[in-house]
Amino acid sequence: MSDCDPSRPILSSRADDPELAPVIERFVIDLAERIDRLQDAESLLELELLGSLARRLVSDSQQLGFSYLTTCAGVIESACLVEDAEAAHKGVVEITDVARRIRLGHRGAA
Repeated sequence: MSDCDPSRPILSSRADDPELAPVIERFVIDLAERIDRLQDAESLLELELLGSLARRLVSDSQQLGFSYLTTCAGVIESACLVEDAEAAHKGVVEITDVARRIRLGHRGAA
């Protein structure tokens, strides 16, 4: 399954780890709120805050096996570091869809 296919749900590469299952579930459930905070910071052009939120998402998503989410959050973080509001906006649009697809793939977040 390709994470780049916009019609497909995205699953964690670590979903089979029973010790991580509850952590992944909580992460996915909380993801909508985290995306809301990213969107709010972007709409207010608070690039420093947006970059900080994206950086935390990079770390968390990487640890939990969501590599495509990690990449998208990294794009936002990088855009914020160079104060590129347009690239940050595009990144937030992309990550919003990625989060939707992650929630589709996770039974506990529906």
